[in-house]
Amino acid sequence: MDKEKNFLLYKWLRIELINIGKRMGFIKYEKHPSQSLIYKTIRFLDFETMKKKDCDINYIIMLIGLMWEHINHEEYDIRKLVVKFLSRIGYPTSAIICDEGFDKEKGIFSSLDSWIDEVSTTINQLNNEIYVGDIKYLLTDFQKRIWDSMDQDKILGISAPTSAGKSFVILLKLVNRLIYENFDIVYIVPTLSLMNQVTEDFNRELKKVGIDDYWISNTFSNVHRNNKKNIYIMTQEKAISAFTEVEIPFSKDLVLVVDEIQNIERMEESDDQRSKILFDTLLEFRYKKNVNQIIISGPRIEKINNVGLNLFGIDTKDHTTDVSPVINLTYSLRKKDRKYYLKQYSILTDNPLEIEIENVEFIKGYGKKVYSESYLKYLNQLVKNIGFKSQNIIFSPTSDTARKIACAIDIKDDDYIVEKDLIDYYASTVRENYALCKTILNGVAYHHGKLPMHVRRTLEKAIVDKRIKTVVCTTTLLQGMNLPAQNIFIRNPHLYISNGRDSSELTNYEMANLRGRAGRLLKDFIGRTYVLDEDQFILTDGYNQSELFDDIKKELPSGYGERFEEYREEIEYIISENNVIDESMYGYSYLVSYIRQTILKYGKNAAKRLKDVGINLSEEKIKNVSNKLKQLSVPKELCFKNRYWDPLVLDVIFLNFNKEVPNSPFSKGAKSKIDEILRFLRDTTETSLMYSKYIPIRYQSGPMRSIMVSLSLKWAREEKLSDILKDDRYSGEEGSAKIDETIELLQNTISYSLPLLLKPIFDMQETENKLLKNIQSGCFHNVVCCMIDMGIPRETAIYLFETIFENKDCVINSDIEMEELVRDKIKSNYGDLPYWIQIQLDFLV
Repeated sequence: MDKEKNFLLYKWLRIELINIGKRMGFIKYEKHPSQSLIYKTIRFLDFETMKKKDCDINYIIMLIGLMWEHINHEEYDIRKLVVKFLSRIGYPTSAIICDEGFDKEKGIFSSLDSWIDEVSTTINQLNNEIYVGDIKYLLTDFQKRIWDSMDQDKILGISAPTSAGKSFVILLKLVNRLIYENFDIVYIVPTLSLMNQVTEDFNRELKKVGIDDYWISNTFSNVHRNNKKNIYIMTQEKAISAFTEVEIPFSKDLVLVVDEIQNIERMEESDDQRSKILFDTLLEFRYKKNVNQIIISGPRIEKINNVGLNLFGIDTKDHTTDVSPVINLTYSLRKKDRKYYLKQYSILTDNPLEIEIENVEFIKGYGKKVYSESYLKYLNQLVKNIGFKSQNIIFSPTSDTARKIACAIDIKDDDYIVEKDLIDYYASTVRENYALCKTILNGVAYHHGKLPMHVRRTLEKAIVDKRIKTVVCTTTLLQGMNLPAQNIFIRNPHLYISNGRDSSELTNYEMANLRGRAGRLLKDFIGRTYVLDEDQFILTDGYNQSELFDDIKKELPSGYGERFEEYREEIEYIISENNVIDESMYGYSYLVSYIRQTILKYGKNAAKRLKDVGINLSEEKIKNVSNKLKQLSVPKELCFKNRYWDPLVLDVIFLNFNKEVPNSPFSKGAKSKIDEILRFLRDTTETSLMYSKYIPIRYQSGPMRSIMVSLSLKWAREEKLSDILKDDRYSGEEGSAKIDETIELLQNTISYSLPLLLKPIFDMQETENKLLKNIQSGCFHNVVCCMIDMGIPRETAIYLFETIFENKDCVINSDIEMEELVRDKIKSNYGDLPYWIQIQLDFLV
């Protein structure tokens, strides 16, 4: 039986390899399956799927997917067989792909020939049917186990391939529970793009079942809405700020969901602040007594039950699977001597299949890193050959290169409808020469971290709706954002063009995640990744040739223990001598701050808190540190509000800074006063480390720092992005890079890093000062700030203020009343707004 099993797999994979090689333009011949092979495969699948318990699900889905892709459907109608086979193994959801008559509302497949087959298929499906309200859904066996577990388990750890549908079943179960229960949800995601997507998903499903007493927000407000089911969908930065600014946040009974848990991976690295923030956020929820359930999930996490136990101190129900409803195949170009080969990797084969490439003159740029004109023409033709009628993602090492690639690709066909309204929208809200305006004309877009929020949200909608079929992406694609694509193209693992000291590579785990993005659940049996330079992977550290494109699993840290033990001697000396952190403590200075902040905040309970994260200090040492901290002049509350600062550094600021602080972006001399604060933070020995941490080196001094401060005030005064970018330096094709550079400065440094650096000084002021809020959000008027807090992109909020609010601000002391006023105004004017504005507001109406 194993011999026949391997024979059938080899035959179908060989057919797939040859036909893909032909499609790519590398060979001239093709191969079709014989009638004998098709019949043998059907007989084998019939036998294998009857076994149920012992059947190899990945193998069955692979064989069905390959057969479905390569047979002549006019000659062989296998739809009914596929529905029967997949229903037997608990994956009826995949059968939806081949049944055009599937009734989505009732969850019923079109009729089968045999009454017995109809009955047996229906019985098999009963185990996978669930209802959300009155709406029926079909789940896989894996999804059904999660659905049932959410009724009984306190903590769930979910580890599965990207396309396994784990986020979807969590969403459905939470919506179903909200029909009958009143609780809050805190849903933590790593990126703004994923935050937008999850927000839209919740809004869509809640509307389907008729729930209207809910409140979705991307920020936490201290004003309780006990009559509403509050759904907080936020990044870890937004979540931790709630614990920093409010004494008891998230006080209602709640369910915590942490998507993409693998993002704590680098928490012990000194320069990865986001991982530490996520870890600290999880710890805050660990000690809250009103958290009724916790769900952590991520792709292929090693022993995720141990991750949950170590993070939360409670046994975690392990839901792990290696089965994917979408089979991923990786095609890779390899040069041997003077010949080129196309290799095929799959999870079911120990060694890749390969064919020699005939058309070697077609290949350009192998072994190189520069994206030359000849390479871009080659890439353009390759994408045309493979993905002319498909959804495609091209991976780019940097944001600048993403823009360059997108400008060079043109794969629009006669059916492509130019998104003129979208192009006009970007031209008017960013700049006429904004590169996306050019690329969308050719049916291509790029997606990276420098997109303005209103562009990001509308562009993602256009991609999901298949208005744009080819997208050039950076690592933003790795963070859980579900951009639909059948094909992914990647040149090499380098996240740079020119190799430098800080150059980084795509890890083998990240590469596995990237490949997992190919293929769409309920749409494709097979997703394909095309690697255009295999040798560059082989030469990169971390890639083992024997398992080059395997689905690697990731073991996650669950504390600071390893790093603490590495530097224990240095850390214990520093805290005993009461030394301020400085640049010489690279690799562990953050642990010194963490220990001091924990001891200051939790006193007698600090030992347990520190032990829970792997830091074991004697009671004597903790007492010694506590006594030293008691001598500080800076108020404790101010230290707690700035949790990532060393309390000793905050004490230096408290004792030495005595300059005037502006309280408005319109204050007289605001620019010079901020400049003076920044010079103090830069030139004071104890604060210089934090200055270097938060301000990019380019903007740390001279004219560039002056530009940064001027832009921060324009941003805070609510100047439109399009007005900020009117300067002649942004003109022409060369101006495109400067546009992205300024947007990155506004969104990353000015909206995030600069406020964190200035916060201690502003917190020390006796009167309330809103300037940091103005800089952080890019708003001044109460109504605009409220809209931004609700999750409306800044440029859209300004547009709404000018149009439906007619530039009239409101002064309402209650956050709830202000938000309700804004929601009512938007709802009453929604129908009159332009389409690309409407889709940014769907979650509110």
